[in-house]
Amino acid sequence: MAVIEHKSKENIDIEEALGVIWTSIQKGEDSFEKVSKKVQEGVEPDIIDKLLDGGYIKKSFFKIKLTKTGEELGKQLTRRHRLTERLLADVLDFNRSLIEQVACNIEHNLSSDLADSICTLLGHPKQCPHGNPIPEGECCKKSLDKIESIVEPLSKSDVGEEVTLSYIVTSGDEYMHKLLSLGLVPGAKVVLNKKEPTFVIKIGDTQIAVSKEIADFIYVRK
Repeated sequence: MAVIEHKSKENIDIEEALGVIWTSIQKGEDSFEKVSKKVQEGVEPDIIDKLLDGGYIKKSFFKIKLTKTGEELGKQLTRRHRLTERLLADVLDFNRSLIEQVACNIEHNLSSDLADSICTLLGHPKQCPHGNPIPEGECCKKSLDKIESIVEPLSKSDVGEEVTLSYIVTSGDEYMHKLLSLGLVPGAKVVLNKKEPTFVIKIGDTQIAVSKEIADFIYVRK
């Protein structure tokens, strides 16, 4: 079963454009003129015509719309890109200022099977390192565990186990941001001292008590 896919430049351009369009629409930006300009400047001048002729997009009044095929391709490219960013940041400890560029070079060559394996390995993350949502895959919906996850919620760690913090799903929660200010940042070594009646985390000489719900949003690497 192939895990690396080799695509032509035209197919890569089409995927890249659909990824930009899918992301723009998700953000509420669906002006045909504005989105088309962004795609043409970012990919190549004739790409919109190719997408229209190929049945990937359509124009509805002044809005840009994705067809079913175009939406799926754009969604899957975005998923592969954001999963790659998580892999680079959480497992490979890659320089965070470079992960966007590197992910752009990798995303087109990953098969859906490899993307699902990466997703499972990372514990089915919900957000990329920049806080953008990662679209669900089949592995998330079915909770498939083809391989053991090495990144998982803190709530699943054993008492006394030292783990490395990978990321926190903040969701704009003020308390989550307070945890970050206390030193719970990516790369920090933490020990889970207690689970009952609350979760008690030790980081350096500091102990922090959090609820089960909060512990579910703190992702750590074994």
